[in-house]
Amino acid sequence: MNSSEILEKLDGWVKTLVDDAKIMRNQIDSDDISRDAQKHIIGGLSYLLRKVDIIPDYMGGIGVLDDAFVMRVSCRNAVKAGVPDVNDRFKQLAADAELVDEILDELKERFNLYVNELPEQKIRNRNADTVLDEPGSMEQFDRELEDEIRGYKAKPLGKNNKVLRELKSFIKSKIR
Repeated sequence: MNSSEILEKLDGWVKTLVDDAKIMRNQIDSDDISRDAQKHIIGGLSYLLRKVDIIPDYMGGIGVLDDAFVMRVSCRNAVKAGVPDVNDRFKQLAADAELVDEILDELKERFNLYVNELPEQKIRNRNADTVLDEPGSMEQFDRELEDEIRGYKAKPLGKNNKVLRELKSFIKSKIR
């Protein structure tokens, strides 16, 4: 895949961010999903609620690319952890994590480790266990997620390779 094809694909991810978040949220309630899979999905969705993330959201299309990357890696982690009744769109999100790895190249291990740790991190005073276990916490999580995605407007990425360089630069500087 050449860089213009990659940018086109990533632009699509930016445009479908809200729908992708809803697909992930619905998967949490699927039958026979493992607790670890639920935690990975919650960790990925919680990333959307962070005030400070790898790339500031106000930076246009590139500002949500990190969110789209986290979501896809979280879906892959969830599938590996046990999502038996996964829908086709969720499977595609998980499969897209391979392109994330390809784009990040030498940074992929650091990024994957970062995403793997998200279920344990407290975001808005909750980690994934809290969301799953504390009464009312899932409902609060759902309200906050809905509030976050309600006002989202996709911004185009642009068609130059600067986008990919900036993305990698942010990830390299923010993830240790």
